[in-house]
Amino acid sequence: METTSAVIFYCLCSGGMLLVNKLTVHHLNLPGLVTTCQFSVCSLFVFVCKMGGCLVADDFEWNKAKYFLVYVVSFAIGTYTNMKVLSIANVETVIVFRSCTPLAVAFFDYIFYNRAAPSARSAASFLLITSGAVAYILTDRQFQVHGFSAYSWVMLWWTLLIFQLTYGKFLVTGISKKSLWTPVLYTNTFSVLPALALSIFGGELSYERFGSTDLNGTAIFWLLMSCAIGIGISWAGFWCQSVVSATTYTVVGVMNKMLTVTVNVLIWDKHASPAGVASLCVCLLGGFLYQEPPLRDGGGPSKPAEDVPLTENSSEPDEDSSFARGSKA
Repeated sequence: METTSAVIFYCLCSGGMLLVNKLTVHHLNLPGLVTTCQFSVCSLFVFVCKMGGCLVADDFEWNKAKYFLVYVVSFAIGTYTNMKVLSIANVETVIVFRSCTPLAVAFFDYIFYNRAAPSARSAASFLLITSGAVAYILTDRQFQVHGFSAYSWVMLWWTLLIFQLTYGKFLVTGISKKSLWTPVLYTNTFSVLPALALSIFGGELSYERFGSTDLNGTAIFWLLMSCAIGIGISWAGFWCQSVVSATTYTVVGVMNKMLTVTVNVLIWDKHASPAGVASLCVCLLGGFLYQEPPLRDGGGPSKPAEDVPLTENSSEPDEDSSFARGSKA
């Protein structure tokens, strides 16, 4: 029951985040500042609620925080590149590349987290996912016009996402369920400065860029909505990761995008061709066929070093986890 609840809640947050981010950058074309606001609001929310006794989260401690620093840098850059992708490409492009992540994550699940090799059914599901992605790329207008250069931002975002899903699994493995707000607090707080630096580097605070931005009521509304959903997906991602394997979590993220595609086709005029949408459906069908491999030899996933526990209750790690905010995508 907990697994089902975690998966459903994460799917709702993840699907909603992609659409709301798309609407936000459409009305407020400042992806770096939007990302900075999302991190800041989420961090402030957890900190205030922690001080008020509304939720449980650990204090900032170096022996815990140091494990998050590398992840946070990739997380901040990955979120920014995701915003850039959404500002220059259609949602289907993001979803198809997201659909290919289980191929890489399954390999790292086998190497680092003691999972068995994918079964024949899972291998077939990966084949369908890859075939659908290739078919989509061959029929996508951006690819035909600009070649692979049109996907430079997408490939950078995809590579960072693979790292986040793999390393994020290590971070969550030693964290108890009572302290899931701890990684939420760490990742969002540590991500504010990198995100702000990226927005400055991208020229978003220049007079020409920021001064010409129309901060109307609609733009502010979608910005606030993206911040609210950002809080939900930050926590939902860690919760979902704590009850499933890294690859399963990745596949779940792919599957929940079907609702996103349906809504996107209804409200946006910049969507994929019928052949592209059909290719996307093939990707998602492959995801539905996936089966989570069992642990090899009855073993469990890797644990953090015992002398540097991530939380006070980390002696028994959760059976499986992986990071979500990100996913936001």
